[in-house]
Amino acid sequence: AMEDPFDADEKDPAKSRAIESCLWELNALEEHYHPAVSSMAKGCGMEDNKTLQHDLDQFLVHTYKSLFDQERQRGNNKRKIKVPLTFHKPKGLFAEGDV
Repeated sequence: AMEDPFDADEKDPAKSRAIESCLWELNALEEHYHPAVSSMAKGCGMEDNKTLQHDLDQFLVHTYKSLFDQERQRGNNKRKIKVPLTFHKPKGLFAEGDV
């Protein structure tokens, strides 16, 4: 097994050896369900001096809920038929008397 050289405890980013890391996390994010996350991960490492730089502060404000709401809203604008996501809010993991 190969050991990742990245030192997460190092305070100085230049000494953290991050550039030597295998960046396996990016491989996983390339398969992310959300298209924006997937395309950003696929673009990492492919930058050159002509590539637009992203302002990461715009991405740090998102949560899973905000991404979900954004996709749901975008989907609602495309769909003519509304499909319910759930029928009722569950009151627990098991039905009463089921356990």
